[in-house]
Amino acid sequence: MNFLRKHLLDIDHLSKDYIYDLLDGIKQIKRKEYKSNIKGKDVCALFYEDSTRTKLSFQKAVTNLGLNFHNLDVQKSSLSKGETFYNTIKTINSIGMDLIILRHFSSGACYFLANNTASSVINAGDGSHAHPTQTLSDLFTIFELDKKFEDLEISIIGDVLYSRVARSTLLGFLKMGSKINILGPKELTPHVITEIYESLDKSYKNKIKFYEDFEKPILDSNFIMALRIQKERFDSGSFMNFQTYKWKIDSDRLKTFNNDILIMHPGPVNEEIELSHEIVHSNRSVISKQVENGVHVRQKVIEELLTNE
Repeated sequence: MNFLRKHLLDIDHLSKDYIYDLLDGIKQIKRKEYKSNIKGKDVCALFYEDSTRTKLSFQKAVTNLGLNFHNLDVQKSSLSKGETFYNTIKTINSIGMDLIILRHFSSGACYFLANNTASSVINAGDGSHAHPTQTLSDLFTIFELDKKFEDLEISIIGDVLYSRVARSTLLGFLKMGSKINILGPKELTPHVITEIYESLDKSYKNKIKFYEDFEKPILDSNFIMALRIQKERFDSGSFMNFQTYKWKIDSDRLKTFNNDILIMHPGPVNEEIELSHEIVHSNRSVISKQVENGVHVRQKVIEELLTNE
């Protein structure tokens, strides 16, 4: 079944061929090679966590399509009066929306929403679980550089345990045939690695390796995906010492990598923790391009869902 028929909740259910079709469509949108004919639809943004890049890019995508954007400010909604998530969904259903874009602090919340609404649903990030439109933005950023995914080696560095981006991006790149290195503190990798690794098809397992230090394989990487330290998801008893975090990429470290390596990050960057200020704003960084491409990606996804209604 084409999972984008109704919702986009995860990257898992998208085939490699379908992702390529999406990437081709996104390129047409970015080049302004065609105009969408969907008009007058109603889109509701329901964000239970703070967001700048994702929320604003969805709003811009909706505006580009000529649709009606309705932002439900959760902090000023009846949530403050004790309204449950389910009752909020019922209210939205009664008013009527064609599409709901959900960001939620609970993993799996988007599936609960999809099962309790007639609207299409896009997962804009649920807990530590998934962030599919970010993964598509990352894939498109590489795709438009005319890189062949099957020839690439990607090193994902940092907080894999709490990162929804890590899980989605790992699966996305593996689907496309890339090799993956996972590097980070052992405290921030074990649970999610076990979950993802054990769920992989056997054909993927030889394409992923795990490291607890900057070892030789990273020297052969084409892209480094640095992950944000998700401090807000740590419990009060966390034993991570951020003052001695040793995974920052700076100019000195970058000199030891191959000359063509490019730096990615899903944002926002904790500068001088994950990446130095100099690296973030260097010509090796494609972080701004990832943000720019997020608008085109989300525009394509919205169009797909509302065209398939």
